[in-house]
Amino acid sequence: MINRKIRIQTDSGAQYLELAIAFDHDDPDEISEMTIRTQFDGKEIIAAGTDYPFADAYADLQNKLPEGVMLTGCVACRHGNMCPVGDLPDEVFCTKDVAITCRSDLYFYTEDEEERKRRLRHYTDFCDAFQPQKDDAFTYNDYRFYLKKD
Repeated sequence: MINRKIRIQTDSGAQYLELAIAFDHDDPDEISEMTIRTQFDGKEIIAAGTDYPFADAYADLQNKLPEGVMLTGCVACRHGNMCPVGDLPDEVFCTKDVAITCRSDLYFYTEDEEERKRRLRHYTDFCDAFQPQKDDAFTYNDYRFYLKKD
């Protein structure tokens, strides 16, 4: 089990959710499911993901939060890109200072060892440069794909 905090934005400002994250297996090569447990507004929320590296679990969490509450961690950020040659669970790369317009733009930033170290983040990390993912800005990340459609 991993314990983390993720920042959320509500009508009353920024807050933090305490997350208890569990996987169905200890061996990273055998993991097939991730579960996130948290409390919001006095209610327990349980979110699950089965699509490795589990951005779908965070999308499920977002879908279960009330309207007007938004996750603002790196997993949900427009600058939070996955690695084009494969990711580990909880691995995202910050590209807030470069233009990423397609998957191949990411190769240098995720394959160069120094760039990789400098940009590597956890899904729950956050900064003041957060911007939500949107249709007109390319982000190589499955989080938005799994969000409920209106």
